Amino acid sequence: MLCVLDYEKALFFPCKAAELVNDYGKGWSLKYRAMSQYHMAVAYRLLGHLGSAMECCEESMKIALQHGDRPLQALCLLCFADIHRSRGDLETAFPRYDSAMSIMTEIGNRLGQVHVLLGVAKCWMARKVLDKALDAIEKAQDLAEEVGNKLSQLKLHCLSEVIYRSKGLQRELRAHVVSFHECVEETELYCGLCGESIGEKNSRLQALPCSHIFHLRCLQTNGTRSCPNCRRSSMKPGFV
Repeated sequence: MLCVLDYEKALFFPCKAAELVNDYGKGWSLKYRAMSQYHMAVAYRLLGHLGSAMECCEESMKIALQHGDRPLQALCLLCFADIHRSRGDLETAFPRYDSAMSIMTEIGNRLGQVHVLLGVAKCWMARKVLDKALDAIEKAQDLAEEVGNKLSQLKLHCLSEVIYRSKGLQRELRAHVVSFHECVEETELYCGLCGESIGEKNSRLQALPCSHIFHLRCLQTNGTRSCPNCRRSSMKPGFV
């Protein structure tokens, strides 16, 4: 649920995973412990709990360093950078992004590189250096298209819209608005009840057994017992 911006669910699942790991004992699987701590860190940051995010990320990084887990080290460095950016400490964020990008490139994680460039673009936007932000976005867009990641493309179009709107460049703005809605249609990232796009802002969502996703408030208001999209008989209360 992290990618479609339901931060409460994004925190719930790694917390439950961490509980299961602890139930088996801390030495049962350090890999699972490290990954659950990392995902908790990401969710805590997005919810604004930056102290908890830093603690979880430090725990994950400690395990990653002990076991030479380069992919996880790169993710932790990216998370550290995002935390510093959320705190407004851009001077500390930039070198963390550089370190994360170095490892992402080394291990060939192109989607990870996209996420790094997204963070870098947001840093330049915070500094109001829009040309450098656009340069980072364009590089990220190329990578996102190469790997076919529509969710990243959607986020990049959102950032581009903000920049071109502030620059007053209407032609470029319209192009990204159109591309954004195309991504929404291709990924079916919209609520079939209210029609609003999903993934732009933090919202409580509900995934039905048929995999269609809706705003929780819309399902509760509608009271349907079948999926509004495919009409498949839905679910008992408490479905994921």
